[in-house]
Amino acid sequence: MADSEAMRVGILGGGRWGQALGRLVQAAGHQPFIAYEGKAPPHVLPSTDKPAEVTAACDLVLTAVSAAALREAIGKARPHPGNRVVVAGRGIEPRTGVSLTDVVLQESDCVRVGALGGPAPVEEILNGGLCAGVVASPYDEVCRLTVSALHSTRYRVYASPDLVGLELVGAAVPVLACLLGLTRSLRGAGVGVHAVVLSRGLAELGRLARAAGAQESTLFGLAGVGDLEAVHARPGAPYFDAGRSLADGKVVDGPWGLAEALLATGEAHGVELPLVQSLVEVVGGGDPVDAIQRLMSRRSAKEHR
Repeated sequence: MADSEAMRVGILGGGRWGQALGRLVQAAGHQPFIAYEGKAPPHVLPSTDKPAEVTAACDLVLTAVSAAALREAIGKARPHPGNRVVVAGRGIEPRTGVSLTDVVLQESDCVRVGALGGPAPVEEILNGGLCAGVVASPYDEVCRLTVSALHSTRYRVYASPDLVGLELVGAAVPVLACLLGLTRSLRGAGVGVHAVVLSRGLAELGRLARAAGAQESTLFGLAGVGDLEAVHARPGAPYFDAGRSLADGKVVDGPWGLAEALLATGEAHGVELPLVQSLVEVVGGGDPVDAIQRLMSRRSAKEHR
C-alpha cells in the first residue's frame, strides 16, 4: 500500500487520548479502528472490544494506553511481524524502567516500532485545536506511515530517527513539570529558583540523553521543551499541580514511578540526577525546603558540561 492511500489505522485504547488520536487520523483522511475495554464503545468512532481484531486488520497500530497498562494491552492485541507499532505514551515503564517500545518487542512478535511525542493537549485536540508532534523510529517506513496517518492542517507531524531520545524525554517531561510546580509554590522560593530548576533540569536531562546515546537536540525540540510548555502552562495541568501539592506536604498521584525509573537509568549510565533525586526524596517524606537548600549548596561547576 502506498503511503498516500487511505488506510485503516489501529488504536489500542478507547479513552480520551485514543479518541483524540482517532480524530487526528480522520482529519488526515484515514479511518481509525479502536480497541476499547469495557461495555461502552468510544463515542461514534469504529471500534471493537477485541484488540487482536485491530492488529489483524491494520498494518499501523498506535497505542493509547498508560505506560503501566501497555504490557497487558500488547499481550491482548498480539501484534505480528507485519504490524508497525507506534507507542503514543510516556516513554518508560514505571515499574521496570524498560522503554515502552521494548515492552512491545518483549510482549509480541512485532519487530518495527516507533514512538510518538510532543505537546498533545487532549481536550484541545478533541475540540478541534491545532498542535504538532514527533514520531521517532529507526525504521524510515514507520516514520513515513505515521506521518501519513496523522499529518494534516490540524496536526503537524515531524519525523526523527532518535527513538531513544524521544522516549527518554517523554518520561522526563512530567518529572520536570512536577519539579517546576513544586518550586513555583514553595514558601520562600521565587522566580529565581524556578528559573534555576528549569535550566539546570534541562542540563541534567541533557547529560543523561548524551550518556544514553540520544540526540540532545531532541530534548530542546517539540518532544522535550515543546511538550514541557504544554504540560505546565495550562491551568490544572496534573503534573505541575502534583508538584504544587508537594509544596504543601501532600503526595497525590504524580510521575513518581517515572522519576524512580529515570534515577535507575541515570545510575546505569553513571549520570547524577540531583533534581530528580530530590523529588524522589520529597515524595518519600523529605522536607522540600531542605531539598532545595541542599541543591543550592552543591559545589559550583562549569555551566556547560
